[in-house]
Amino acid sequence: MARTQQERREATVAGILGASIDTIIEVGYARTTSALIAKRAHVSDGAIFRHFPTMREVMTATLREAWRRQLDLFMSHIADMPADARTPEAVLRVVRDITHNPTNGVIYELLVAARTDEKLRAMLKDEIRRYQKAIFDAAGSLPAADGLDAQSRQHFQAMVVVLINAFDGAAIFKDVLPATEAIDERRINVLASLLSPASLQDQLPAKASRNSSET
Repeated sequence: MARTQQERREATVAGILGASIDTIIEVGYARTTSALIAKRAHVSDGAIFRHFPTMREVMTATLREAWRRQLDLFMSHIADMPADARTPEAVLRVVRDITHNPTNGVIYELLVAARTDEKLRAMLKDEIRRYQKAIFDAAGSLPAADGLDAQSRQHFQAMVVVLINAFDGAAIFKDVLPATEAIDERRINVLASLLSPASLQDQLPAKASRNSSET
């Protein structure tokens, strides 16, 4: 059966975004051009700009596709893991491995580029907010988040940000200054301790209790 116009459009856009991700992985954001993307996607330059008016919009959609792939990869790894094996250490190893893959590097490069490109920064901001919300939603389904009250859930989200930032930083350094296996394993254990029930339940409620007693 022949594909509909909408299906052809979606296939073309998916090909362009996949080519954009692969091009950034291969040559870096700074050397990525519409011509290189078009060549890899087997379309013309004009085809790219029929779907995306500017290269900034191509890059914004590229970021969206990159984080969607990252989140799908995380969820598939967690889904494949037996429920009783979803310990903080096991989940953090999944996060570590995912942050070290090339697609995550695309996200880093786009965010660095946005630092000095005000228009790109404004366009990427909403995408990163959506990504962070999706991360919180995914983390909220893990055993570590079960039974948390409102304050502890806020603490949990803060811990998620800390953990992601820690692994992102390690991933950026890995090609120049890779951690030893021993340090990497200790890092997992230290970060897992932040997700312990005692840490999540006690931190903010204890602070709130102290504040109320002082008033």
